[in-house]
Amino acid sequence: MSAPRISIVTPSFQQAAYLEECIDSVHSQGGSVEHIVVDGSSTDGSKAILEQHARKFAWWCSEKDQGQSDAINKGLAHSTGDIFGWLNSDDALLPLAAERVSAAFQADPELLVLGGRIRH
Repeated sequence: MSAPRISIVTPSFQQAAYLEECIDSVHSQGGSVEHIVVDGSSTDGSKAILEQHARKFAWWCSEKDQGQSDAINKGLAHSTGDIFGWLNSDDALLPLAAERVSAAFQADPELLVLGGRIRH
């Protein structure tokens, strides 16, 4: 059985200071991970960062939205993964996070929701 595709949606607004680390953490995962970023029309330089990394994203936009839930739903509409999650733009994935998520879903075909640990 091949590894499931993981879609990660990153909602963002005025988070330029953290965006690069978030993007790098997702793209360092390897494997079958697609990254979608939905920015709420930030004015802090976020759009320039997204444009710089545009080739890494399955889809991205920078346009007004109705908040975080709207941004996540907008991203979900563009996702093609077997597993869906979101990562806020001021957060980062630890190494091997996607691999562990993939393994958990492969080990239990009835798994619907998986929670993880948070490190501050």
